[in-house]
Amino acid sequence: MSTPDHGPVEPGPPSAPVPAVEPGATAARRRTHPITPLVTGWKIVVGVIAVLTAQNIARLAEDFTVTRALIGLAMLVLVVVIAIVLSGFSWWFTTYAVDEAGVSLHRGMISRSREYAPRARIESVSVERPLLARLLGLAKVRVEVAGGGDSYLDIEYIRSADAEQLRRGILDVAAVDAPAGPAPEAEGGAEAASAAASTAGQRWDQAEAPGPVGRQTGAQGPAGRSLEEILHDDVAEGELIAQIPTRRLIHSLLRDPGFLLSIVVGVLGVLAALALVIWQDGVSFAILVALLPTAIAIPKYVFGRIESGWGFVSRITERGLRMRRGLANTRTDNIAAGRIQRFELRRPLLWRSPGWTAVTVTVAGIEDSEENGAAHVLPVGEREELRATLGHLAAPLGTPDDLGTIEHLLSAPAREIDGLRTPVRAFWISRRTRVAVLLPGALVQRSGVLARHLEIIPRERIQGLTVQDGPFARKLGVLDLRAGVAGETMLLSDLPRRDVLALHAVLARDAATLRRYRDRAHWPQPALSLVGAGAGPAGGVQ
Repeated sequence: MSTPDHGPVEPGPPSAPVPAVEPGATAARRRTHPITPLVTGWKIVVGVIAVLTAQNIARLAEDFTVTRALIGLAMLVLVVVIAIVLSGFSWWFTTYAVDEAGVSLHRGMISRSREYAPRARIESVSVERPLLARLLGLAKVRVEVAGGGDSYLDIEYIRSADAEQLRRGILDVAAVDAPAGPAPEAEGGAEAASAAASTAGQRWDQAEAPGPVGRQTGAQGPAGRSLEEILHDDVAEGELIAQIPTRRLIHSLLRDPGFLLSIVVGVLGVLAALALVIWQDGVSFAILVALLPTAIAIPKYVFGRIESGWGFVSRITERGLRMRRGLANTRTDNIAAGRIQRFELRRPLLWRSPGWTAVTVTVAGIEDSEENGAAHVLPVGEREELRATLGHLAAPLGTPDDLGTIEHLLSAPAREIDGLRTPVRAFWISRRTRVAVLLPGALVQRSGVLARHLEIIPRERIQGLTVQDGPFARKLGVLDLRAGVAGETMLLSDLPRRDVLALHAVLARDAATLRRYRDRAHWPQPALSLVGAGAGPAGGVQ
């Protein structure tokens, strides 16, 4: 996405919906907030301290004197000054712009580069507020671009109010190519699309005019807000889909066997390592410091899981799903429904009685699978929240009651689900827990022992199919089938050979026909079929 800066680039032949105008060519360029170097410079300081401390901790502890401590403090101050100066130079030569062509970011002092996010390739826009930036009233805007896991553009840092305006402006520009309604080319040609994008860019440009920017009234509320409004800030527009109370979040972690097992294994590992070191070398300060990173990893993991769902709220807007989450570091994300390639639903053993479910999605160009990443569209939701989330995001599965079918696939024992499973009796766990189902609109696989997993790939999204064979598989009469989509793979393992070949033929025909549209605006759109809600949940599983 980065290219050397050799001056203006001559536009190529126009091809809708990709704009022929270079992003940033017609808009005024802006710098980020002046105190950005203070926010970014601390990373250099922490890195230097960590390297020096990790390599010389034992010697520092043994040779400690007041004089050496003062010298070290003076060197630390010098490192801080140098880091701030370098960050200041980087800030001065970094500018960004938004216009009808998309978003552009120019950076570099000696070797300059430009990063582009054309409007037709923008997948989502998120606003992130790390703790230090949040205390200073700043935020980072990340523009995700289709093309790969590292295809994104970061604008860091600007004022929180400006970040929200910038997010809306970028989404307005990208909405020209969004799949909501007829494409502009069908109504007035490429000129209509360019005019609409130009209007959106001008609206943002006017909104970002210099001058004091206060918090907007209306949806965001006045300056004096309640604790609830502050907790779920910047997510007040649109229809409420899900809102996770803190009580449910904590209970879900205590009911998650995987989470509890990770903590137990981590604590036992630290204790075992400490006991082994003490038994061999005795107790020393250097040994305790060496084990400190491992001990810190456990509370960091726990805090990360809590923060991933803390204050989570999602709303459906005209631009897709809007989500907010975070305790110390907050972030808001936007995901367009029509660009989701894959769904994964997870329901651990102890979540089954209250009916809680976690939902993760795969979006082309967004590889944000951390616990608090944009891919987690529902950390722990009740049945109605699951119904609302999938109902607005998932393409139809083609059954009389899609949501009832999903609930049946999650809750019913695997033996009661009609589908493909391994015929090999020796694989008794897989035989009783893993089943593949081909629905009219999607390929689905149910798996898991303590935690049930449900993978859903719409049939028109499948991008690659691979059949794997070998001597052992031929002896057992089985084959493996891999279905790839947007960097993820669904593995259907150890299925009967005849069934796999027949399934491969059907899915290959789908890939050759259902993905024939080059413009994603023509892909089937949500919501899931909500008719026939009273029908039997297994009615669509064939």
